[in-house]
Amino acid sequence: MININPALKKELKNIPSSSGVYMMLDKKGDVIYIGKAINLKDRIRSYLNTSSWKDRPKLYFMMPKVGEIKTVITRSENEALILEANLVNKYQPKYNVTLKDDKKFPWLMITYDETYPRVVPIRDVAGFKTKYPKTKNKFFGPYSDAGAMWGTYKILKEGFQLRLRRKPLFKDRPCMNYHIGLCSGPCQNLIKKEDYQQIVRQVEDFLMGKYKSVLKNLKSQMKEASSNLDYEKAAKIRDTIRKIEKVLEKQIVVSDDSDLSQDIFAYCHKENLMVLELFMVREGKIITIEALNINLPKETSPEEAFNEAIKQYYARTEDSNIPHEILVQTELNESDKIGTWLNARAEKVSISCPKRGKKLELIKMAQKNAMLVMERVLLSNLSEKTYNENLTESLKELQLGLSLKNSPDHIECFDISHLGGTGTVGSMVCFIDGKPDKNRYRKYKIKSLLDKPDDFQSMREVVTRRYRNNESSLPDLIIIDGGKGQLSTVKEALESLNFDLTKTDLVSLAKKQEEVFKPDKKDSILLERDSKALFLLQRIRDEAHRFAITFQRDTRIKDTFTTELEKIPGLGKAKIKRLMSYFGSLKNIQESDLINFASVLGQKEDKVKSLWEAIRII
Repeated sequence: MININPALKKELKNIPSSSGVYMMLDKKGDVIYIGKAINLKDRIRSYLNTSSWKDRPKLYFMMPKVGEIKTVITRSENEALILEANLVNKYQPKYNVTLKDDKKFPWLMITYDETYPRVVPIRDVAGFKTKYPKTKNKFFGPYSDAGAMWGTYKILKEGFQLRLRRKPLFKDRPCMNYHIGLCSGPCQNLIKKEDYQQIVRQVEDFLMGKYKSVLKNLKSQMKEASSNLDYEKAAKIRDTIRKIEKVLEKQIVVSDDSDLSQDIFAYCHKENLMVLELFMVREGKIITIEALNINLPKETSPEEAFNEAIKQYYARTEDSNIPHEILVQTELNESDKIGTWLNARAEKVSISCPKRGKKLELIKMAQKNAMLVMERVLLSNLSEKTYNENLTESLKELQLGLSLKNSPDHIECFDISHLGGTGTVGSMVCFIDGKPDKNRYRKYKIKSLLDKPDDFQSMREVVTRRYRNNESSLPDLIIIDGGKGQLSTVKEALESLNFDLTKTDLVSLAKKQEEVFKPDKKDSILLERDSKALFLLQRIRDEAHRFAITFQRDTRIKDTFTTELEKIPGLGKAKIKRLMSYFGSLKNIQESDLINFASVLGQKEDKVKSLWEAIRII
């Protein structure tokens, strides 16, 4: 017997008979499905009628979990399609077909909100647009291959001399980027505004794949510079042209039509996984090949998933990146609606499913690529599955071996490090489901010690700072690197914070015999030497130790260098901060030339030459 929340049927009378979008939430309030309808009341009534599920097996899994249904009325079905695509992209519901959250993929952004725009790498485009809804900035991506993005960024940075800094380093002169040819100096009016805007337009054309237009402009500029006897400028433009032509050499030509603009979509699926392959054709050449992995919800057909994936892809694509023609492997069940939507955003967009000829050959080539990606993904998943199964066994073994109250899904481990009693630091590493979660790692400079080292007091301080203001996201297990003494110290510190040790297990691991101590046990616990549980404990303890030692070493080196620099007469803290901020390390400062050094300090070379020489011999 399938149980549906009876409150849903009562709410049906309040749902309008209008077009719009509906959001299904589970009992925790999380969005698990989003859909659209011409008539919201009729659509939701069909979901609540179990006899209509015969042709929609997904509903057998989904509907019993629905606790609430929210609706949003729209003025038209087309508006509902747009809103649905945007909401699915935002919430990534469990029972919708979803492209992976593109916050993990980098984009390139042209900052048109600024007087002199820059090109900036960015990840969370949706978050940026939410924070700045009136932004004029343009976004290009996402790049599933971060290396390709950085390669493109390098060409733009070295070849087009756009501004790199958000704010000028100096008020009355350009920074070093200008002197080494990476910036045209707009902050000091060293380039006319209209000339700078022309460069920005070329960069935008480059990112849109309009290489023919960019090369034509660059060759014209090179010729002009050469005619004006500005051979240095001509040489720089020539180098940029060569870099772009090198990019073009790697691209596959699919048509002699230099105006051809296409997106070609194909897919491959096995069980609950689909690979969506995209060939992006601009000016008759394939400029980008993307493979996107999609986890299919239960009982979802690949055809349905393909249709939904196309909608989501264009929901997060900039209008300027929409091509004139979209080729798809199978007919989209909403082809007309998607076409209307895209034609409202770009000019003359057509969607077709080729049955013969060269276009079909391109589809087959994309499909073959999708199959190759699928094979790699399945092999990778097989390895990851085995790895995850071993971790699950290790966690179960650890819980049984140490008689833990909870499954140790969230573990935090603490360590202290110092060198000869000086520079004491602490570390905390976090493991979720047996895997390190480096975003939650923490490092601490010990503040409570006076002249001599005290590991117990150091551990007390670190644990107190970690848990004194933290009500949420508490671990299932706390591991202390040390023996009974450290364990007792930590227990006292936690009790002084009213930390509930009935909900969190606490142990320490002593390295000599790999003994495990618990607060409520007099004797230590010795796990089997070859057990997965001991291996996991050692791995976590060693990671905390590595993290602490690395932090201690970096802190010591930084303090040593800063102290040595402060000994040089005339080199105060402000100058040291400026040098370290720009060069990043003492080694880089020592290897810098005098012109660079003077420019960073904002002084003439003869005034800072003695400082520069003194630093080089440290």
